[in-house]
Amino acid sequence: MWQRLVVFAVLASFIALLVWGRWRYDLIAIIALLCLAVTGILPPAQVFEGFASPAVITIAAVMVVSRALWSAGIIDAVSHFITRHVKQPRFQFMALTGLLGLCSTVISDVGALAVFLPIAVQVSKRQERPLGPVLMPLAFSAILGGIVTLTGTTPNILISAYRDQVTGHPFGFFAFAPVGGVVALAGLLFLWAFSAILLPHRLRKIKPDESDQTSYLTEVIVQPDSPFVDRALGELHEGIDLDFVIAGVIRDETRKPANRYLRLHAGDILLIQASPEDLKAFLDASKMFLSEHKDVAAKFQQSDEMGLEQVILRPESGLVGQSAQSLNLRRRYGINLLAISRQGGRLSARLSATKLLAGDVLLLHGDKQVLMDLIARFRLVPLVSAEMRLIKPTRILSALLIFAAGVVVVVMGWAPVDVSFVAAAVLMVLFGYLSLRELYDSLELPILVLLGAFISIGAAFERTGDAAWIAHLVLDLGHNWPVAAIVGLLMVITLGFSNFINNAATAVIFAPIAVSVAHGLGISPDPLLMAVALGSCLPFLTPVGHQCNALVLNPGGYRFGDYWKLGLPLSLFLVLVAVPMILWVWPARL
Repeated sequence: MWQRLVVFAVLASFIALLVWGRWRYDLIAIIALLCLAVTGILPPAQVFEGFASPAVITIAAVMVVSRALWSAGIIDAVSHFITRHVKQPRFQFMALTGLLGLCSTVISDVGALAVFLPIAVQVSKRQERPLGPVLMPLAFSAILGGIVTLTGTTPNILISAYRDQVTGHPFGFFAFAPVGGVVALAGLLFLWAFSAILLPHRLRKIKPDESDQTSYLTEVIVQPDSPFVDRALGELHEGIDLDFVIAGVIRDETRKPANRYLRLHAGDILLIQASPEDLKAFLDASKMFLSEHKDVAAKFQQSDEMGLEQVILRPESGLVGQSAQSLNLRRRYGINLLAISRQGGRLSARLSATKLLAGDVLLLHGDKQVLMDLIARFRLVPLVSAEMRLIKPTRILSALLIFAAGVVVVVMGWAPVDVSFVAAAVLMVLFGYLSLRELYDSLELPILVLLGAFISIGAAFERTGDAAWIAHLVLDLGHNWPVAAIVGLLMVITLGFSNFINNAATAVIFAPIAVSVAHGLGISPDPLLMAVALGSCLPFLTPVGHQCNALVLNPGGYRFGDYWKLGLPLSLFLVLVAVPMILWVWPARL
């Protein structure tokens, strides 16, 4: 009994810490795993068994293959088709979301969105349309595409591996397609029909020339020759007719409030919030310099060698959790971090001491080639498309053939999915689609650590009887309910959890509960496992539910509460579509 309580307490603490958001999910998972090891619930030989799971190996191989397909230029070819051949705004919206959903069936949803995002920005800017009505549906379409295939999303791989553990037979590569394909298509149709109606009206009121402008907080040094030295802060506002806000003044390492009567001194640091274009104009008019380095001001207007990049931090970026001071980008790479923009939160610390968060938009300045290398190395997403790489059809075709060969091997049963996709990953390297460094860079280690740790935790959750206990609660709640109602209930509960904790962790927690419920009802576990897989894969209610949601939060100008306004109706609609499809394709009878 005490073991059950300990496992339950560890899981509850894990979920609470994830929602709290102070520590990263992989660290929390390792701490939870060690707690179970120290208490003896997990024997020493089983503590790290999860890291050798075929599911973890498969997910690592899929990360490599996905990166190789991206390097081959598949998404570049698709985006080139959209910008070249689709001109009408409504059709462009449908093409962007539809083709992104298609790409994310075989390529990482976050990676695919990272390529489509700057295309959407450029298209919206060219048509003078705001980004708000476009980016959230774009993120949702990337998520929808992943539910169609076994390797499209992590929960599908985990659910398949768990079915193999329970029944001796994993789900096939296309086993998710009949239900997932219909649900994904229904989701896209819903987005095309209702996203413009359900998204907040204020997003459509943004001026076209401001729709792609992000407001940054940056630091500016008052120079001795500035015309505003010894003048009141209010005179600075009156003398420069631009859209900017002075959030504070730092003098002698002390932050002072932005009082309009405060007189400026040479050496003062102004905390200014403005768009990049207004910031440039402000520097010219005030004869001040950016705080990062005086030489930057002279080069701020882009030259042939130097450039400015607005980039978004992906959740798995190596910059998340670090500050400009700890990164020391200028000394290490010759790159200046000029400004940070954060949606839904106010920056109170000095720019150099501010810890970067997923979804932050950074304004970087430096050598253009170095900036491109930095963007690739730290998995940043540029808000403006870089020059498109040369599209080579033969290169794309050969990469797709390698991927297709891996799929055929799995479908024919010649090798398990982990072996097949590891072989495909090796072939991608041998054929030059990835270097060895790019191979290791493509492995998202925080995700793999989370999965390895949580598979072991999930085994303890099942072994101690916690999963069966929760299953009994579900059965008591749904006493005398039809099977369809139980399937819908489990999908809704799973969907709710996936909006606040990692979707892979959600799948690991609820898979054994689904099997226990199935045993209690005397039915096949397949429809309930499918409900868990879908519920884990469709977190549309919050920006923290999925990396794609976080990626568009800032550039789209969204607030935390904007997501459920489109996500809740979409989620309920997809549950109504999914439940009958699940029971039709995967009958409950044994």
